[in-house]
Amino acid sequence: MILQGNILKQMLTIIFTVIFLTGCNKDAKTDKLDVDQPIPTVTENEKQPQPKSSEPSPPLSTVTKNADPDCVEFVALWAAGDIAERIGKDRKWVFLNYTIDLWDMPPVESEGNVVGKLRASSYARIIEKRGDDYKVESPVNQVQGWISSEHVKTTSWKNPKTRKLCK
Repeated sequence: MILQGNILKQMLTIIFTVIFLTGCNKDAKTDKLDVDQPIPTVTENEKQPQPKSSEPSPPLSTVTKNADPDCVEFVALWAAGDIAERIGKDRKWVFLNYTIDLWDMPPVESEGNVVGKLRASSYARIIEKRGDDYKVESPVNQVQGWISSEHVKTTSWKNPKTRKLCK
């Protein structure tokens, strides 16, 4: 009997030691980032070559002047689910970690400096269009910067106060 009690005691001690050493607790994050793998951002994405078309190219720059201030054009960035599928992460990770850089210059012209960020699934008001790039205003802190059309799923006309479609 004494021998069985010692074996049971030793087994429990080993089990608790293993649990303690592996750091198992209920608050541990299950979605840890790989230290060697950087968080993907706009600067890491390769630009996709745009197909040549027979249509004339758009004007170099179009400043968006709205006749109706209650109906302005917005970009809709790709949804977190779409980005997650593309980069192989889950949607929650993308929503919390993936950002699109806002640049002080159009990406097609120059690398420039990062002036702000937008999250996946964001909408941002268009200030100016230049080729395939958009100058937008961040809905969070009103910072204005440029993004490439590769990050834009669609554009739409909305009321800036209510965010309801107006066209």
